[in-house]
Amino acid sequence: MKRSFAVSIAVLFLLLPVALRAQEAEAGKSKLDLTQRFLLLATRKTSTMQKELSQAAAAGYRILVGSHTSGTEIALILEKVAEPPNTYEYLLLATTKTSTMQKELNEAAAKGFRLLPRTMTAKEQMMGPTEIVMMLEKAPGTPAHYQYLLLATTRTSTLQKEMSQAIAEGFEVVGMVSRGEHMAILEKPVK
Repeated sequence: MKRSFAVSIAVLFLLLPVALRAQEAEAGKSKLDLTQRFLLLATRKTSTMQKELSQAAAAGYRILVGSHTSGTEIALILEKVAEPPNTYEYLLLATTKTSTMQKELNEAAAKGFRLLPRTMTAKEQMMGPTEIVMMLEKAPGTPAHYQYLLLATTRTSTLQKEMSQAIAEGFEVVGMVSRGEHMAILEKPVK
């Protein structure tokens, strides 16, 4: 009797948050308080983060910093700094493949987005390999355009050599993230 009661309570605690989120989504309620000067966004799902980030950006928020929290969750801190329609736009990129990230990063850069290095993180997934997550920002007005190069290796001597070559070609190192391999992100302005 005690054991089945304990199992029932455990199941209730596991399912209650899922049921509450589903109920909130059905009601169409926004859980974001867009009246605050600073706003914390935290979620496990990248699609939810992109949706909430777009909503906050349209209300005048700009990303200050991002990080992974524990395990599979990512978090961003935003500050309200702009008034519509002169707001920032954001794009979240998440992938497990370095080549895919470089391709998507350069496609977004061609549209005026620029990497926010302080938001790069390695995010664990419930199942599967670790994702690299990056946030890109498009400033109001006519933004500058950039080209990106991602260098990834487990050997630091190889990374040093590749970085030196890229720097000689006009790239600047803007960030690094690791997930069993080191990934250096470099950018250069497109003229």
